Amino acid sequence: MIEVEEAQHKIKQVLAQQKKVETVPLIEACGRVCGEDILAKVAVPHFPRAGMDGYAVVAKETQGASRDRPICLKVVGSIFAGDALDNLEQAQGTAVKIMTGAPIPKPYDAVIKQERTDYGESTVLIYQEVKVGSNYGCIGEDVSADQKVLSKYQLLNSRAIGILAAQGIEEVTVLAPMTVGILATGSELISLKTPLTSGKIYDSNLYTLASFIQASGSKIIFMEHCADEIDSISSVIREKIQEVDILITTGGVSVGEKDYVPQVIQQLKGKSLFHFVKMKPGTPMMASLYQQTVMLHLSGNPFAAVVNLHLFYWSALAHFMNCPELNLKRRSAQLTEELKLSKIRRFVRAYEEEGSVSLKTKLHYSSVFHSTLETNCFIDQPAKRALNKGDHVTVYYWEF
Repeated sequence: MIEVEEAQHKIKQVLAQQKKVETVPLIEACGRVCGEDILAKVAVPHFPRAGMDGYAVVAKETQGASRDRPICLKVVGSIFAGDALDNLEQAQGTAVKIMTGAPIPKPYDAVIKQERTDYGESTVLIYQEVKVGSNYGCIGEDVSADQKVLSKYQLLNSRAIGILAAQGIEEVTVLAPMTVGILATGSELISLKTPLTSGKIYDSNLYTLASFIQASGSKIIFMEHCADEIDSISSVIREKIQEVDILITTGGVSVGEKDYVPQVIQQLKGKSLFHFVKMKPGTPMMASLYQQTVMLHLSGNPFAAVVNLHLFYWSALAHFMNCPELNLKRRSAQLTEELKLSKIRRFVRAYEEEGSVSLKTKLHYSSVFHSTLETNCFIDQPAKRALNKGDHVTVYYWEF
């Protein structure tokens, strides 16, 4: 058996990185990975703008102004956001009434808040001295022309979308999503459309895993299940392997009489990267390489399959997209109760809130999945170590 981190490294060693790009409308780009460096086409703002409702003034003309000795300036016009700078007198001893975001004409070099004036219409009394640049947004204050605003391989979040919109960019080049196939093995599995009979169960793993994968931005090419038969499993893998960047299977990886996945990989002349990881649940986790495509072989137990997916899919995705931001999110939290010693590294479903993490449920079997609704993370418990109330532990978060 190998450690989780060593297993993750073995996957990344053979997993190629995405080179394909595509162009998508800006509104559809959130959550995608930027496919190129993007330079600003225009400065933001591209004109000097008011940072406050008030009056545009020449700063030196306000020197010495106070409540007791106000300075009177002639108001030569009003400017609102969106107005053009036309027909203003702009003479010495004048001011322009101005609203937040409106363009500031020359020679005015500051804006005084309207609260520091008498709100005059034809003339205005200035009650406070202002300095050059007060409430004055310079050209390029936010973004300068030709500045790199986004980098290749950067995750496009809502803020990035807003920055691109400020540049007038309607479409953006992004990396093509990772394509994924999911194959659930097990003669007991039936589709959701089939009547439930004795000994059979609905194939829930397909939908659980697919939901996580689809929400991560990857594209699911196929999701199928097949019986515990070597030929059936081999046939699906041979037929589908070239359609995807990564293939994920569940079940058939332990040491039972019908755990055929290791034999299938051997029969296909694939390469086993590892089999069995020092972790529970999901110890039988396996990964392999067939026709230059990575396959992740997860446990068939529902909770174990999800833990396997989170520990190995996210690191693979981050590597494939060359985007560390896609890695599984984790942080430290304080444990509110005890966890008994575990001989092997253990991942325990839990609930974290405001820096404290609790178990919420006493049902921690790999086959029990309903209790995950009460959780938002899982605790990383080191091997051969009991955890006490008040200990700080590492928690990994369910992404969706």
